[in-house]
Amino acid sequence: MPMKNWKLSRKITLGISLIVVICISLLYMTANKTLKGVIQESEQSHMEQTLAAQTCLIEEYITGQENLLKAYSRTPVVRDLLKNPEDTENLKKAQAYTEYLYKGFDNWEGLYIGEWNTHCIVHSNPGVVGVTLREGDSLKALQDAMTSRNGLYDAGIIVSPASGKLVLSMYCPVYDEDETTILGYVGGGPFVEELEHLLNELRSENDTAGYYMINIQTGMYIFADDSSLIATEIQDEMLLDIMEKIKQGNADGEITCKGKDGNLVANYQYIDEHEWAVVSYDSERNIYRVANENMMILGRICFAFILIISVLAFILIFFSMKPLRYIEESIIQLSNLKLQKGKKLDPWIGTNSEIGKIATAIDSLYNALGEIVATLSACSSSLNDSAVAMQDSSDVLISCVADNSQATTIFTEHSEEINCTVDKVDQEISKIATVVSEVEERIKQGNIHSSQLMDKVTQMQQLANSTLENVNIQITENQKAIEKSIEDLQSLMRIDLMASQILEITSETNLLSLNASIEAARAGEAGKGFSVVAGEIGNLAASSSETATQIQAICNETKDNISRVQMCFDQVILFLQKDVQTQFAEFTNATQDYYNSVKDIQLIISDIADASGIFADTVQNIQSQIREVANVPDSQSVRSQDILDKTRQTEETTEAMTAIVSKNKENATAISGIVKRFS
Repeated sequence: MPMKNWKLSRKITLGISLIVVICISLLYMTANKTLKGVIQESEQSHMEQTLAAQTCLIEEYITGQENLLKAYSRTPVVRDLLKNPEDTENLKKAQAYTEYLYKGFDNWEGLYIGEWNTHCIVHSNPGVVGVTLREGDSLKALQDAMTSRNGLYDAGIIVSPASGKLVLSMYCPVYDEDETTILGYVGGGPFVEELEHLLNELRSENDTAGYYMINIQTGMYIFADDSSLIATEIQDEMLLDIMEKIKQGNADGEITCKGKDGNLVANYQYIDEHEWAVVSYDSERNIYRVANENMMILGRICFAFILIISVLAFILIFFSMKPLRYIEESIIQLSNLKLQKGKKLDPWIGTNSEIGKIATAIDSLYNALGEIVATLSACSSSLNDSAVAMQDSSDVLISCVADNSQATTIFTEHSEEINCTVDKVDQEISKIATVVSEVEERIKQGNIHSSQLMDKVTQMQQLANSTLENVNIQITENQKAIEKSIEDLQSLMRIDLMASQILEITSETNLLSLNASIEAARAGEAGKGFSVVAGEIGNLAASSSETATQIQAICNETKDNISRVQMCFDQVILFLQKDVQTQFAEFTNATQDYYNSVKDIQLIISDIADASGIFADTVQNIQSQIREVANVPDSQSVRSQDILDKTRQTEETTEAMTAIVSKNKENATAISGIVKRFS
C-alpha cells in the first residue's frame, strides 16, 4: 500500500517512532561510548593502582628481606669470624647465632656465611658447611656484582638447586671496620611463596587480570601465572615490547596487543633498583564485560521506551485525529450531496481552534444547502401544482372549444338550410305552409342549441376569468418565492468568506510552522522532535487549505448553478408574463366576443320566431318577411364565420397554453432532479 494512501495518524505515529528510534539510538551510542570510556579509564586506573600496589609490596618485601640480611651481615659475630675463620670459638658462636637467627626468619631457605671465594663456613643447615658454592667465572661475576653495588646484591628470584623452589637469592659483602675492606659475605634467601601469597591477596575475587614479574637484564621470567615459565627465557611478544620500551626509557606505561582471546591491555612498572618489571594484563572482553552487560540492559530499556512512546504516541494521535475523521466524513457526505448532519461535530462547532472553525464552516454549509434545497423543493412543488392546474384548465378549455366548434358547425349547417328554404319560398310560394312549419321546428331546435351554447359560453367565460386570475396569482407568488430563494442562496457568500478566512488561517499556520522549523533548526539535535511536529503542523495546515479550497470550489459551482437557476426562473416568469397572461387575456376577450355573438344569435332566433308567427297571421307581409328572412341568413352567415374564426383562435391559444404547461413541467422536473441529488 503506497505511503500516500496512509492515514495521517499512521504517518505521524511512524514519524514520531522513527524520531524516537533515532534519538534513543544516538543516546544509546553516546552512552555506550561514554560508559566504555569511563570503564576503560576506571579499569586502567584500577590496573595501575593494583600494579603500583604490587610494585610497592614487592619493594617493601624485598627491602625487608634485604634489611634482615644486611643486619645479619653487620653483627660482630659474623665480622669476627670472617677476620679469623680458623677460630673454633668464633665459629661455634657464629654457627649458633646463625641457627638461632634463622629460626626467627620465617620462610627462608637458608642463611650462611661464606668467605670471599664462596667457601661456606657457617650455614643454617650444618650439612652444607665446608662447601664452595661458586668457582671460576660465576665466582668472578658474583664478586663483581657485590663490589659494583657496594652493598647488598640481589640476584633475583631463582629456582633453588637444593629445594627446587623459588627463592630470592641475596648476597651481602661483609666489610671491616674501615668499611672498605671486604672480609667475606653472607648469603641467603627467603622462599617466594610468601611474596606470591601477598600479591594474590591484592587481587579481588572477580579479578581476571594476570601479572608477570620479569628480569629486564636477563630477559627471564621471575613470576608468572603459569609457573612453568618461571626462570625461563621470555618469548612473549607483549613482554618483549615492554622490555624494549623500558630500555628506551619508559619506566611505566600501557600497551595494547593481540592475544589468543582478542586484544590485551597491559600496564607495567619498572623497578630500577633491581632491574625488574611488574606487568599486569587483561583482555578487553574482560575489561568491558560489565560495560557490555550494562549496555545490554540499557538496550532493553531503550527498546521498551521506544515501544511505550510509540504506543502512547499512537493513542494520543488516534484520539487527537478523531475530530478530523468526523470532518472527513462530513465532507464526503457533502460530496455525495447528503445533507443529514451528524452529531459528532457538535462539540467543536463555535470553538476557536482550527477544527472548530472548519466544523463551524461545514455546519453553516449544511444549513445553507439545506435552505437552498428546501426552497428549490418548494418552488418545484409550486411549479408542479401550477402546471397541474394549467393542464386541467387547458383540458376544460379544449373540451369547451370542441363543443363550441361542434355547435358552430351545426349552426352553420342550419343557416345554409334556412337560405335554401328562403330560395324555395321565392320559387314555390305554394309550399310556404310546410316550409314555415319546418322553419318553426328548426327555429325551436336552434333556440335550444343556442341556449345550450349560451350556457357553455358562460361557463367558458367564467372558467377563463378564474384561470386568468389563478395564473396571475401563481405567477406573482412564484416570482416572490423565486426572489426569496435567490436572496437566500446569496448566503453562500458567507461560506465562501469563511473558506477565505480558513485559507488565511492556514497561511498563518504555514508561516508559524516555518518559523517553528527555523527555531527547531537553530536548536539543533534538541529541536529535531519539535521540527517534525512543526512539519506535521504544516502538513495539517496544507490539508486544511486544500479542504477550504474544495469548499470554495463547491461554493463557486453552487453559485454558478444558482445563476443558471435564476436565469431559468427569469425566463419562465418572463414567458408567463408576456405569453401566458397575454394569451389568457386574449382568450378572455375572445370568449366575451363569442358570448356577445351567441347572444346576438339568440336574439335573431327569437326575431325569426316572432316573424314566423306574423307570417302565419298575414300572407301580405310574406314578401317583406321573406326579404327579412333572406337578410337574416346572410347576417347569420357572417356571424357564423366570425364564430369559426374565434373558435380557431381559441384552439391556437389552447395549444400555446399546452406548450407552456409542458415547458413548466420540464422546468419543475429539472428542479426536482436537482433537489433529489441531495439526500
